[in-house]
Amino acid sequence: AKSESELEDELGEVNMDELGNKVWLVKVPAFLAEKWKQTHEDGVQLGKMRIYERPDSSGSNISVLVNDTAENKDIPKEYRMQVSNERVRNMFIFSESRDPRAIVKPTSVEANKAVPMAITGTVHHECTVTPTYTDEYKRIMRKRVLDRHKNARKVQPMHSSEYSRSMLAAGADMFDTAQKKAKTDSRMARMERQDLMNLIFAKFEKFPYWSFQGLLEETRQPTAYLREVLADIARLNKSGPYVNTYSLKPEFRKASAEAAKAKASAEKESDDDLDIDDEDDFEDA
Repeated sequence: AKSESELEDELGEVNMDELGNKVWLVKVPAFLAEKWKQTHEDGVQLGKMRIYERPDSSGSNISVLVNDTAENKDIPKEYRMQVSNERVRNMFIFSESRDPRAIVKPTSVEANKAVPMAITGTVHHECTVTPTYTDEYKRIMRKRVLDRHKNARKVQPMHSSEYSRSMLAAGADMFDTAQKKAKTDSRMARMERQDLMNLIFAKFEKFPYWSFQGLLEETRQPTAYLREVLADIARLNKSGPYVNTYSLKPEFRKASAEAAKAKASAEKESDDDLDIDDEDDFEDA
């Protein structure tokens, strides 16, 4: 085994010339990160950031606008940025002078070579980016949900005959077992993180407090995965009348209440339009 001094000699010194650069650590939705990773050119403008003097109803005064291009037609264009930690301590950004796309095998000679490292900045703020609840966002999310639930299997009609009926009767037990297995598998299938967050937000719009078992039955997600997502957007009440239940964190509670209010307003407008149409039909009759 190599000693500590030998390891330090191999690693070399860390370049700290850019230690004073202030950096924001921003968490973005997975689908947005994947879309940005598809851009391999340098100097490409991915979007714009706007900082307002007064915060909105959710407490955020920073918005992120993604370029409205053909490449971004399947993702939302407007996002809110919420500063979750204004004073981050002891968090830095490191870089290596090695091509990140290069594949290096652990047993190769390149893997044992010292790679120059540098600190490219110090994290000062930690933020979270979430989509703004707009008509475009609702349309995109609705399409994603519908596409995910499309049945890939096709039903082929069979000719009515004694032979087909006997085959169906003989395979009834096997079909029932396959159906049960399919239901079990579908329950444990992991949703996209953003889709699961949207589903949880919808549940909290209906009831402000949920037990973990209740959310587990409603979302049908793996236990560990559901706990991981809940840790980001909800908190577990450890005292009071709602002990051992989850409720949304304040920053997400405001956004959820705003979305529910917008939804109720849209439904009311729809009902008003329906009443007007009914009156017109009645007068015409």
